[in-house]
Amino acid sequence: MEFTFAITPSKQSVLLIDQLMESYSELYSIPYARDMCFVMHELVINAVEAMEKEGRSESIEVHMRNEDEKLRITVTDFAKGIPQEQWPVVLDMSADGDNFCERGRGFLFIQHMVDQLWFEQVSDVQFLVGVEKKLVTAGEVT
Repeated sequence: MEFTFAITPSKQSVLLIDQLMESYSELYSIPYARDMCFVMHELVINAVEAMEKEGRSESIEVHMRNEDEKLRITVTDFAKGIPQEQWPVVLDMSADGDNFCERGRGFLFIQHMVDQLWFEQVSDVQFLVGVEKKLVTAGEVT
């Protein structure tokens, strides 16, 4: 199953994606549903806030693919995103020290809920954040 949504950068769009993800998780019996709903929420709210901060109004693209026992989500916005030199810092965050502050802690939580988190600077003003989560545990047989 795969879908892509183009949403406006607004709080209403965040609520819509929350409801869609919750319904999707229930309909398809997604393991780790609560975690994945949180992850989707954080990715979309980050995109909305980044675009609002830059005064941009283009659509945010939310893409989700559920196949081969893994869930892959990407959120692409029209904001500058995280500077590439900061990616290692964000991807290596821990809950101790100065890393656990008001902003940016969503990525800290996301890292602990997914198997992979990555960033891609698509263009000067287009930024992608992606996650992947295995939906089968090591001892589970499908």
